[in-house]
Amino acid sequence: MTVSLIVVILPCAGNPAFLRTPQAWILVATGILASLFQPAYNPFEKSPDSRDRGTANQIIWSVYLTQLAVILEASYVRYPDSVSWNTTTSIALVLIIAGLFIRTWAVYTLGKFFTWHIVTRADQTIITTGPYAYIRHPGYSGAFLTYASAAIFLHSWYMFVPSAIILWLAFVRRIRHEEDELKQKLGEPYVNYCLKVKRLIPGVW
Repeated sequence: MTVSLIVVILPCAGNPAFLRTPQAWILVATGILASLFQPAYNPFEKSPDSRDRGTANQIIWSVYLTQLAVILEASYVRYPDSVSWNTTTSIALVLIIAGLFIRTWAVYTLGKFFTWHIVTRADQTIITTGPYAYIRHPGYSGAFLTYASAAIFLHSWYMFVPSAIILWLAFVRRIRHEEDELKQKLGEPYVNYCLKVKRLIPGVW
């Protein structure tokens, strides 16, 4: 919650008018909800297991830094056009909410098997219900959708492509190491699941 406030509010200190817009507080609320609907994490904590390879912290810092850059562009480069509300803004807001919903759905479906770092439990099983019936990593898909859409929401067009690329690469790297661990732990059943269900985009990849 504190980080959400820092990422959105502090960068706008030189343009307090931005903080009086609904867009700013929608992003604050999004960050707070994203934090509340998942187990607590510490972006400064190193993984207790080498299998994680720093992927958890790479993801969270990719989110923090890309969102910070988006906010800075919206506050100082695009303002006041960044806070004009049009069809694009509304579509982006729907995508942000949809991503948050998918992410939360995934976390709750995994239940005790959700971990911030790459760690498998002794009783680890393959989850194929809920969003996992359609994609293997719905939590990452939802997070990517939410945070990549923030640039569209604020018309931060300079940062849209760079932020999308940075986030995508962070999630893809995480997936590669996570799936290596799951294949080793769960064996052929997980390999067969991978053959049937796409990674991040239903029916595509």
